[in-house]
Amino acid sequence: MRRFITKKKIKIPRYRLYYFILAFTIFLVFGLNFIVHFFLRNTESSFIDYFVGNSFGNALRDDFIRSDSFLFYTALGIDGIFLDDGEIKVGSIKEVGSSLDEVVYLYNTFQTDQYQSHYFNRYSIQPFVVQASFILQEYLKSYGIGSVVEEDSVAQVLKKQNISYSNSYAASKILLQKRTEEFPGLKYFFDLQIADDEKKETSVVIEGEEYAKILFVVGTDQDNYQLNQAFATRLNELLLDKEKNLTRGISLRGGEGYQGVYNQDFSSKALLIQVGGCNNTIDEVNRSLKVLAEVIATYIKEDIHEEKSEK
Repeated sequence: MRRFITKKKIKIPRYRLYYFILAFTIFLVFGLNFIVHFFLRNTESSFIDYFVGNSFGNALRDDFIRSDSFLFYTALGIDGIFLDDGEIKVGSIKEVGSSLDEVVYLYNTFQTDQYQSHYFNRYSIQPFVVQASFILQEYLKSYGIGSVVEEDSVAQVLKKQNISYSNSYAASKILLQKRTEEFPGLKYFFDLQIADDEKKETSVVIEGEEYAKILFVVGTDQDNYQLNQAFATRLNELLLDKEKNLTRGISLRGGEGYQGVYNQDFSSKALLIQVGGCNNTIDEVNRSLKVLAEVIATYIKEDIHEEKSEK
């Protein structure tokens, strides 16, 4: 009768299994890191760095907007910012100036507010309002208008200065003052924000394309708010001339329940501009920013002409 001999099971000490898991994890981390850097070494990877960095609240990058157009489209769904020759296609207005001296300051008091994007949702990455500032900066550059986008963290200022979140404008004003000292030529100050309203209130379809509507907000709790209101009125008039359905008009806000100043006591050419709402996609915002840039460029052209006439 044939005997069946059972094989003796080989027992692996538990501590060796732990060592193996640890070694494999280290290998996986360093291996992935090597692969990512290998493929991005010869590309403009700052775009990806920017998105990943922002998803963890890291510092903003000044070279985000110069990323590859394919990545730009894939991540944000923005089509038409970059052409094959690297130039930006904008409106018909001629360049305001030949230099790119910084005259416009773009900042976001609430930097972590987000738009929608169907392109990177699988990675839990959504476009922040700061990206709207970078997009507007690029459009302004095409008109020969230099601008500065605030990249320092408002949240860090709140923490360092022990300022409550409800008083975020005090923190963004600190950055505004700091940047003005650094760039004394700054003259126009725009705080880009996202509205909390329903999408039907913040969107409009123009020639088959959906746009994020634009609202100019003026705080009335400061002595010279009429000057800021006049600034907003002229920009709104120019926007009406360009695309009347795109504007939500001017909102005067002050008194109980409102901040009422919005840093507009700093300059008569300071405004809060809401571009779309939290339910608008970044490509809708992009279309609107393209128009807004032309409006701002037209205003600055008028302002320069008026200054020369007064001399």
